[in-house]
Amino acid sequence: MNSDTFVNRELSWLEFNRRVLEEAQDPSVPLLERVKFLAIFSSNLDEFFMIRVAALKRRIAAGDQAAGPDGMSSTETLSAVAARVHELVDEQHRCFLEEIQPLLAAEGIFLLRPKEASEEQQRFLEDYFRRMLLPVLTPLAVDPGHPFPYLGNRSLCLVASIRPSVPSVLPHSTLSVIHIPSQVLPRFVPLPDSSGKHSFMLLEDVIRLHLPTIYNGYEIVSSHAIRVTRDAYLQPRGGREDLLVSIEESLRERRLGTAVRLQHDGDLPPDILATLLDELELSPEDLFEGEGFAAFSDLFQLYTAVDVPRLKDRPCRPIPCPPSRPPPTCGAPFARATCSCTTPTTPSTPSRASWSRQPRIRRSSPSR
Repeated sequence: MNSDTFVNRELSWLEFNRRVLEEAQDPSVPLLERVKFLAIFSSNLDEFFMIRVAALKRRIAAGDQAAGPDGMSSTETLSAVAARVHELVDEQHRCFLEEIQPLLAAEGIFLLRPKEASEEQQRFLEDYFRRMLLPVLTPLAVDPGHPFPYLGNRSLCLVASIRPSVPSVLPHSTLSVIHIPSQVLPRFVPLPDSSGKHSFMLLEDVIRLHLPTIYNGYEIVSSHAIRVTRDAYLQPRGGREDLLVSIEESLRERRLGTAVRLQHDGDLPPDILATLLDELELSPEDLFEGEGFAAFSDLFQLYTAVDVPRLKDRPCRPIPCPPSRPPPTCGAPFARATCSCTTPTTPSTPSRASWSRQPRIRRSSPSR
């Protein structure tokens, strides 16, 4: 059959996810539901890269260039997927920055940058940083004396370029990585607002605001958010008798899967980007610039944090059913009436042997 008859499997899935993005772009959808659809779109893309794109990369690494039913090889499919994903991600960022974020601001829902915080909010963030953030932050140095730190799958990180405040002849680090604890603390930090508005600040911006406290004695040159997506393929090994142990080992190794995508801020310096590409063994096609912020899947948290029912879909409430009698049991017909029951082992008609044992009755002739 002609290959033009078939649609590429991966590109077809991306078109499905495009319809999810169209829900976020639809003005007739309630505003916070549009925010949720952006989160769903990003969450779907994460899974797509962890499974589908990772599988394509494994096939290319194994030298498998066999064409599929659609006539495309693994390399051609990967290139087409990268181009299409870049288009969709650009649409996603444009939708949020140009459409949804201004509408959120019109409804009194703000995402503040560090310079936009009031004095009251800055005092709150100072206390929040010392009580909640500082105990769970661990800066990791990047220098020849330390191996490049492991960047977890879908973990948001802050890459800081630093230099000593006082010149020193001793070796020192110029690059550091901080894992942002968005799994422990909310990504959107709620801020106090005397006017009753819903004000939030991104967790990475709160950390940026207090980087001088973390790197005491260093000058902060720049700081940028990055996010790595890794291969999450689960491949149990071993026989049937140790299947559970094999799955447990595969789950542990899945955290160390190879990197398949790097999301980063658009103004990330080229030298830092080159270092990340080299350490993660990625190609330029695997890079995805983000405007505003990375990891749109965390918008689920914003959807939950803002309790404005008129900006969400009306909840579907279940209709209670009137009380009814419980269904009759299997033995109910026998309790109400007299009936007979035969089983396959009980003959319903006398057998030939039983007829042979019956006494013969001579039929008398009718009298005349």
